[in-house]
Amino acid sequence: FVNQRWLGGTLTNWRTVRGRLETMKLLERQREEGAFDQLTKKERLLLDRKMERLELRFGGMRHMSRLPDLVYVVDVRREETAVKEANVLNIPVIALVDTNCDPDPIDFVIPANDDAIRAIKLLTSKIADAVLEGIAMRKTRADDLEVEEADVDFVDHMIEAEDDEAYLGEATLAKLRSGDLDFLDDEGLDEVEGEVVTEESEEK
Repeated sequence: FVNQRWLGGTLTNWRTVRGRLETMKLLERQREEGAFDQLTKKERLLLDRKMERLELRFGGMRHMSRLPDLVYVVDVRREETAVKEANVLNIPVIALVDTNCDPDPIDFVIPANDDAIRAIKLLTSKIADAVLEGIAMRKTRADDLEVEEADVDFVDHMIEAEDDEAYLGEATLAKLRSGDLDFLDDEGLDEVEGEVVTEESEEK
């Protein structure tokens, strides 16, 4: 999320923004590991200020790893740049549209008073709940796919077992299941080698 001034290029120049996010995470990790304690007081102060600026501008996007699939805007007039960037990248926009706003750039319009705090809280909470529900549904669908793949493997195994039963006798199947059946043991190998030597000697 972005609750401060929208920085131009947040979407259209995503590669640079992602680099800033990685820098912010790196500095946070270094501070937690105690790397800042080895710096001078001035160096530590400069890094702390840099981290504060990064947190202010990009803190709400720290978990973003790619461009969003949807952009939700509360104030269309104030966030005109964000709407334009989303339109350029063909990212759908859902927004609260007041009577003094142009609804044309918005893909999904929610008619509402964007100055009423209660309305903003209510609608934003509903949008957030819908996002969480969608994530849960996606996870459930992924789990179902894993179960289906496991079922397919089980069916393939059963088919192979049925093929074995169709072409092999009961005694052979029993040895296969117990692991006592060796297709080529040491004695068989000696016999094969002996036959080859014999044939060569007979040819000579």
